[in-house]
Amino acid sequence: MKKQLLIFTFILSSLCFLNSCSSSLPEIKEVPDEESSIYENNLRINTKQIYSWINRMPGSKARFHVSGELELLENSEFDITTTKISKIKILQDGTEVYQFTPKYEIKEESGSRTITFSTIRGLLVSLMLDANETIDIKILLSDSTNNVEFIIPKVDIEEVH
Repeated sequence: MKKQLLIFTFILSSLCFLNSCSSSLPEIKEVPDEESSIYENNLRINTKQIYSWINRMPGSKARFHVSGELELLENSEFDITTTKISKIKILQDGTEVYQFTPKYEIKEESGSRTITFSTIRGLLVSLMLDANETIDIKILLSDSTNNVEFIIPKVDIEEVH
């Protein structure tokens, strides 16, 4: 009787072990079929780099800076050869903290246009800006007939001392 109980326990343990091993396969989940463009307003933009920082170096007032590089890819609806940055807005928690016209340089390549932009001298630090929180950068682009808002979310602010 003890031998049969031992065999039964062994078989039950083996089945439990095998069952736990077989359940380690990944679960297949169905994803709903949704068609949507990954590019807002069908304008294809790559954010190559983006920086924001506060310069708190001694000898001058603290200033907020933003610089970045966008690559605009050829598109049938937009004339990227005339597209430029008309304004940049800095938002934090949905509130506009800054609005400015940036200094920018344009580099043409076949099928794309790269725009490198920055604040001109930096902006005096606003009391509304929390340096410990991220910002959203809203870039207003325009060509001869279209206007587009491009948002770069959750950009960290660095501090230079």
